[in-house]
Amino acid sequence: MLLETLDLRTNDVLIYSKNMFNFNDSFKIIYKNEKIKSPHQISYFDVCAYIKDTSPKNLIIYRLLTNVNNLDAYSTKYGYFIKINGKIELIYFDPIFAIKDLRHLRFELDTQRFRFKIQQVGLTSLTKKEAEANFAEVYSFDLKAVEAQSQNDKIFADAIFAFDDTFIDEESKKQKSSVDPYEIKMRELEARGSKYEEMTNVKKIAEDRNTLAQQKLTPPKPPEAAKVQDLREEIIDLLKQALGIPSIDSQTPTQSAEVKESPSLKGSADSKKIELSSAKTETVNNVFDLFKTTNKSDELSLRERDSIILKFD
Repeated sequence: MLLETLDLRTNDVLIYSKNMFNFNDSFKIIYKNEKIKSPHQISYFDVCAYIKDTSPKNLIIYRLLTNVNNLDAYSTKYGYFIKINGKIELIYFDPIFAIKDLRHLRFELDTQRFRFKIQQVGLTSLTKKEAEANFAEVYSFDLKAVEAQSQNDKIFADAIFAFDDTFIDEESKKQKSSVDPYEIKMRELEARGSKYEEMTNVKKIAEDRNTLAQQKLTPPKPPEAAKVQDLREEIIDLLKQALGIPSIDSQTPTQSAEVKESPSLKGSADSKKIELSSAKTETVNNVFDLFKTTNKSDELSLRERDSIILKFD
């Protein structure tokens, strides 16, 4: 995932994740107004607070579509509910969270017949002030199998700060001296669902090249809007309990600027095609400025038309 706040005067941030099944280490935040910028650790739960916050932002998240009719999103454990074009939708911060969530969504998982898509979705805040964040979808395209397996949205941060002399990627210099206790907890969570592990192993995703006719794939059916707020809090509390984290209300990010009209998102956000050598030599102010060239727009248009159906091999 990538989250970029837009034009906040004192607290502009960029958050990215690395497609790891870890609620503590996968997410990093960069404070754009720091004199010396570098990635800092931020938890999954604090990321949820940033997304829920109504300050203007751009988002890159992931959507799951399956060939299971009326799949109930109410039983999600690793998904998050947001409003897109006024409608509640289940989204995931990374492809791996969508894959791991399959063991919790209530349906019989028959790997021989089960087919799915994972889409990368670009969103931008709608300018109308509302009680919670509401986004407009700007683009979406199906991920290839290798992208679902290895997507790492750190590349966006690498690109935007490539020529910023005040940015230091301290993350790459740090070495872990001991095992993270959250990593141990994640292993325990995995062990509880071990019988499903082979069915939901991200390394076993393959493209279904034998599909002659395009199957109709649909997103999970969200709960009623009135129930979403309580359900979000319940999911977060259950995850914190499983990880042994005290249940303390997440702080809403400080809003210190008027809501401004979000710039349009143009061009391709296919991270596998970003080349830092072709980035602008000056500091880029907005991550989507990287993708506003004509050729990138053409690449995105082709990807949006390309239907890629996945299966477990």
